[in-house]
Amino acid sequence: MANSFDKSVSALRTLRPNDAFDKSIFWFRDDLHQPYTISPMGMTTIQAHHSWSYHYAAAATSLPPSKGAHVKMFEGRVYLGFAEISDPKEIESRAAKHGELVEYCIDNWESYYRELIGEVQRNLDTLNGVDTDKLILEHLYEHLLRAERLNRRNWEIHFSLMYPADSVYFAFLEFLSKHGVEEKDAIVMVRGFDSIATRTDEELWNLANMANSCSARKIIEDNPADAILAKMRPVDGCGQWLEKFQHFLEIYGRRVVAAHLDVSTPTWIEDPTPVLDTIRSYFTRVDQKWDFFGEKQKIVEQRKEAVAAFEATLSEEEKPVFRRLLKAAEGVYMFQEDHGFYIDQGSTACMRYAAMACGKRLYRRGLLKEIDDVMWLSYNELRECMEMLVRNVEAAVYHYAALIPGLIEQRKQDAKVAEGIESPLTFGTLPEHVRDPIAIKVFGIQDELLHPKGEKVVAERLEGFPGAPGLAEGPARVVRDYKEFQNVQTGEILVCPYTGTAWTPLFVKIKGVVTDTGGMLTHAAIAAREYGIPAVVGTWNATNSIREGDIIRVDGTSGVVEILERKS
Repeated sequence: MANSFDKSVSALRTLRPNDAFDKSIFWFRDDLHQPYTISPMGMTTIQAHHSWSYHYAAAATSLPPSKGAHVKMFEGRVYLGFAEISDPKEIESRAAKHGELVEYCIDNWESYYRELIGEVQRNLDTLNGVDTDKLILEHLYEHLLRAERLNRRNWEIHFSLMYPADSVYFAFLEFLSKHGVEEKDAIVMVRGFDSIATRTDEELWNLANMANSCSARKIIEDNPADAILAKMRPVDGCGQWLEKFQHFLEIYGRRVVAAHLDVSTPTWIEDPTPVLDTIRSYFTRVDQKWDFFGEKQKIVEQRKEAVAAFEATLSEEEKPVFRRLLKAAEGVYMFQEDHGFYIDQGSTACMRYAAMACGKRLYRRGLLKEIDDVMWLSYNELRECMEMLVRNVEAAVYHYAALIPGLIEQRKQDAKVAEGIESPLTFGTLPEHVRDPIAIKVFGIQDELLHPKGEKVVAERLEGFPGAPGLAEGPARVVRDYKEFQNVQTGEILVCPYTGTAWTPLFVKIKGVVTDTGGMLTHAAIAAREYGIPAVVGTWNATNSIREGDIIRVDGTSGVVEILERKS
């Protein structure tokens, strides 16, 4: 049964609906980060660090309304429960300390951010600089321990940045709200800045144009993705393209593409299929003479015009207040995308690489049928096995041959059962209000959505958050998995459970996006704004209501999606 799978993966992190504490919390399924059954390794590393770091950062930043989210597992899926603070005196005490940090960040966000993200980058460089295939067992074991420790620290930094960043953003919105400006209009003033995500797309666009000017394009168009690179190597004129492509992967390729917070799927470095499929799909845009950089410049000009128009309505006393808040808001807004690259993706990739390196050693010794079967072990099980291999290889192989294979087969069977279960979207005790900034702006959990409209209800009209302004009509392309990226065609409207940074290249092709999950600071909303396409996020039931090929209208200004014509 699925519950036995939960307890097998981590009894410590199993959600127990009849437990007094678990019943007291409002839980919702985290489809935004993990719309699949979680792997044992992912639950006991990335998800464990994610959960701990909510609480660590809430304490470190004295977050007033909440002590962060609890993260547990139920029927193979990941659930979050935000624990609100109810004591007015505690809220008041924390608010004073948090307020001091927010004021500091408004004036010093760049230095605050650079110091912490610099630590993340050094941690990643430490791990990525190791050739794990050359390590002796003892050193590989130590590398695994280091990877787990640094990953946990990177997640502590993630929320230590995100909590004050969201508070700064709220202060910016509050100022504009007092002057009659809604959030959907305020966000126009902070978009259009360079980020690691936009640089990734720029480099992909450059690769597509470079391929178009040499023999690389024909090879990309005429061959399946897994054969392209081998076909290119002996061909004259492809050498420079291959060199640039490899350089791209070295910088941008550490992305776990299926979900933010699991380690069970490959990165672009391990499997560049999504990258090659994306480049192939860009050729239509290239043939259309679409101006990638010109479109980006339009967003910049719209931002400047919006800022100037609003500032013209302010008094001389109010202008410096607005400029101060605007500068801070620009910084924290860009952070929302950058952290996804360095922490959600980069740190997860490093943890995956360490586990896979250990998986190779277990595979060679007959303890695994496949290298990636290591993901069916929990972190502590892998750590124990590696430690014993260091102590005595012969004894450890004999000892764990009686433990690991049967456990993995049982977990695979239990996971299949879990995949077939329609786990609830929400359960637990409803709070009177939701005040945690991440719950509100990232997950889109607000008071009126505490009991979302049924996700299995098929609707002809859907309402969500107005993630990015504009109006678009066109055929829907429903994508639930990264393996379907190659199916997305230019001019379609993307309909999906969520998006992450690895999905960003799709935004060059699509004319709109609709998601089941997320709020105004979710990736899909931010990426859509940067590409000037409408987005409606947090509809809860888009992928269940919209069928592939349906003609739909997306109104990103009002947050409404309508199905105009059903595909016959």
